[in-house]
Amino acid sequence: MGKRTKQYKKLMRSFQMLGFREPYQLLMTSDIVLDTMKLDLMTLFEKALSTKNLKPMITQCCIRAMYAKNKEPGVAAAIERAKTFERRRCGHLMDEDPLTERECVMAVVDPKRKNENKFRYVVATQDEMLREKLRSVVPTPLMYVKRSVLILEPMAEASAKVREREEKAKFMSGITRGTHKRKREEDEDEEDKSGSDEEDARDKGKGSTQGEDDKPKKKKKSYGKKGPNPLAVKKAKKVTDGQKEQRPRREESEAPATEVSGEQKAKRKRRKKATTGEGASDKEISAAVDAAIAGADMQDREGDLRL
Repeated sequence: MGKRTKQYKKLMRSFQMLGFREPYQLLMTSDIVLDTMKLDLMTLFEKALSTKNLKPMITQCCIRAMYAKNKEPGVAAAIERAKTFERRRCGHLMDEDPLTERECVMAVVDPKRKNENKFRYVVATQDEMLREKLRSVVPTPLMYVKRSVLILEPMAEASAKVREREEKAKFMSGITRGTHKRKREEDEDEEDKSGSDEEDARDKGKGSTQGEDDKPKKKKKSYGKKGPNPLAVKKAKKVTDGQKEQRPRREESEAPATEVSGEQKAKRKRRKKATTGEGASDKEISAAVDAAIAGADMQDREGDLRL
């Protein structure tokens, strides 16, 4: 079911290139309404066409054909279902101009008999002869039910040829438009160049008469101060928390040592040297002599005592 829905989506996109738009006009015949009484017909159409934007339609001649079979079982319920669809007024009178169901659908789809589906109908029918005739009408999507499965026929050869022709026409029109645009652009470029050459000649004539001081000087860009190359600069060492705590301790340990040395320096006193010389006074000289004599006497006495 998934592959089939993808194929049907792709097929309807190709039909959209030929003029089909939502809501799709779904034209049904009486036989498909009678054969799908046990099925939910609208959900089948919505799944097959991948949209809920549908307009189910039926012609007056198709309903007349159903009334002709009213005595058969299940036809009354089919008529009630057909009444819920939009009535397509074909204009075929029952008394004066009676037409078969096949002829009515052909006249509605191709009113001018030019093999063209003018109003872009999606036809759902069980009649094989009618489908065979509608394949020559361009473009006409055809649907039918087989074993309770709704099938969308692939695009007919006539419709495929028309689609290829239109694609080529669009492609060629795009190319021709591009060439026209290029020619216009080239003409505009030539005009711009000629105008710019004339302006340059005028500017040169004016520049020869005026001095060089009148020319505007270009301002130099200021890039700011040049700093050192960040790759050549040595990165600063990161200080951890432990190192931060250790530093004040060293300072504390060094502080008392400096205080002690300061106190020692304060207690020291200079010693007075005994000076004997020209600058000494008489009293000092005499005192020194007496001390020397006393020392000599003491040494003599110690020597006597030892003996």
